[in-house]
Amino acid sequence: MSVTGRCPYCGSPAPGEAGPDAADRGLEPLYQEVRRIREIAEARAADDDARRIAELTRQVQELRATVARLRGPGVVSLAAPADKAPGRRAG
Repeated sequence: MSVTGRCPYCGSPAPGEAGPDAADRGLEPLYQEVRRIREIAEARAADDDARRIAELTRQVQELRATVARLRGPGVVSLAAPADKAPGRRAG
């Protein structure tokens, strides 16, 4: 029994479902190669997304540090817990 490939673009069965001839057998390696290239491209895109998220996270941390530095030690951040804020009692 032969394995029928699928078009990597539309997913339709590759030609030769009834019985592969020489031309159809020649297309299967092409379909496999296109699938392999697509998988590589998707993996690279995922890596690029992870790098972008890491870079944006780093930038947010830098901005928070800059804001805290500019506010000075006497200003309480709205996000600070009540028990850590100067002049306040938790409870």
